[in-house]
Amino acid sequence: MSNIWQQIWEKRSLQPQHPITLETLIALDGFDSGAGKINPADWQEYTRRISDKLALKSGHSVFEVGCGAGAFLYALRQQHTLTVGGLDYAAGLIEAAQQAMPDGDFKAQPAQSMATDTRYDFVIANSVFHYFDEAMATQVFQAMWQKANIGVAILDIPHAATKEACERARREALSEAEYEEKYRGLHHTYYTPEWFSQQLPDKPHQAFESCVPNYAQSQYRFSVIFSKRLHG
Repeated sequence: MSNIWQQIWEKRSLQPQHPITLETLIALDGFDSGAGKINPADWQEYTRRISDKLALKSGHSVFEVGCGAGAFLYALRQQHTLTVGGLDYAAGLIEAAQQAMPDGDFKAQPAQSMATDTRYDFVIANSVFHYFDEAMATQVFQAMWQKANIGVAILDIPHAATKEACERARREALSEAEYEEKYRGLHHTYYTPEWFSQQLPDKPHQAFESCVPNYAQSQYRFSVIFSKRLHG
């Protein structure tokens, strides 16, 4: 993972003047501007759609890799009574997640050091795998699978088939100088759905297009869900 990305995220934290709301958590998690902006109503609809795909119910437990300030888990808990936990390398964001969900188990640590002895029904990662190189992605994905009782969801993944169009759109939104200043050294990793199926061959799974309403990145993103057993 780029050290520059890490420096960017480690600068974010909940300020005393900001109340803990879904909108605040979404902003802290970086979905507050440009092509990545998602408003709270669309965010709630997105998490509802993922909840339906997982057949999530009250009483389940959910762990999020790269949880940031916890906006995804927070929105899920507006729909269901859940036990939650997560990790992120940005200590300020983890502190915000812990304040937003005091009963949750949140740790400031890198994804590749995730412990798998404490299990959760679902282990998810939303809009984070593009910060990993493929070697790290393989390691984290396998650990997520070990940690999950029911299933794993990797969401909002940049699709390799759309890489050229995605980066062109990003360039066209800025001048060349602005683009170089904003994105110098900040690389994304692009994947195919087949890459994920090859990590867990023969495991039941589904791949689907991004289902975030009114999200400019949707046309360039996909998600995958892998199941360990039928939902009870």
